[in-house]
Amino acid sequence: MLDKLLMEHPRDIGESYGEHAGHALFIGTRLLMAGLACLVHAVLPGLFVRTASAAVEDVQTLMTKRSTAERMDEQAA
Repeated sequence: MLDKLLMEHPRDIGESYGEHAGHALFIGTRLLMAGLACLVHAVLPGLFVRTASAAVEDVQTLMTKRSTAERMDEQAA
């Protein structure tokens, strides 16, 4: 059960637990900060005009690169 909860997904995408945790923490923090910027932007529209959209674009680019690298690794195997 613990293996399924902790290791199955990272193993499926070719990462160690630590690598996966690092990526997830980075992305989660980036999105939380973007969310906070959105809340401020809702009240003060002149602030953080592109912060959230830029964060989403950056995260999408990162995840696309990781997904592409994962597919390339699978094809090479």
